[in-house]
Amino acid sequence: MQLNWSLEEFGLKKCTQEHAVYTSGEGEVSILVGVYVDDLIMTGSITEEINKFKQQMMMKFEMSNLGLLSYYLGIEVEQQTNRILLRQSTYAKKILSQFKMEDCNATKHPMEPKTQLHKDLKGNPVDATEYKRIIGRLRYLLHTRPDLSYYVEMASRYMERPTIMHHKVVKQILGYLKGTIHFGLIYMKGPQEIGIFGYLDNDLVDDLDGRKSTSGMTFYFNENLVSWNSQKKKTVALSSCEAEFMAITTTACHVL
Repeated sequence: MQLNWSLEEFGLKKCTQEHAVYTSGEGEVSILVGVYVDDLIMTGSITEEINKFKQQMMMKFEMSNLGLLSYYLGIEVEQQTNRILLRQSTYAKKILSQFKMEDCNATKHPMEPKTQLHKDLKGNPVDATEYKRIIGRLRYLLHTRPDLSYYVEMASRYMERPTIMHHKVVKQILGYLKGTIHFGLIYMKGPQEIGIFGYLDNDLVDDLDGRKSTSGMTFYFNENLVSWNSQKKKTVALSSCEAEFMAITTTACHVL
């Protein structure tokens, strides 16, 4: 609370969409500050403005300047001349080691095509606690692995009573992770012109238990992926047209 108040004292404004992000200035002299507990990440176009803000903070708090960002909350940051790479390779290796999958055979797909999961009430149950732990670890991995969003979201629907069928799906996701351990996000330095592009996809009756559809959306800032989502709808669509309309409405609200 004290730190947040101090940031506003220095003229920073809290972002209305992301409450842990603060901004200062406009245009080329703007600074973005991300806050996590007592850790700060600062970025901006002009190095002098960033250094000036650092000096202001150091005068008020006992702080350490760790230099260029390379690792934060399990996310590896590789900064190059014209691009930034974000990965969670070390975290992914820990997941495989924790669940004894580090020596498994890599798979080419996180889930077999046309796979449809259901509650499987007649199937043999597996350890629900371990199943939830795997899903929890995989969900944090989605910060840099949008290619896993749909499959992890599908598997997470059955945490209440997972069976052998669900566990096999999760093991295949881990097998795919083994073969794509170094996958991540790339952010390229682009032109001054700003372009925001969104894409969406939707199915019909993907959920065999509740007859609900699942939609996915991605948004790009120029060529850089900045937002993605895979989510089961809250209501049942009566036709493919209605399902697409619901997906478009959700996507439009998200982009606004």
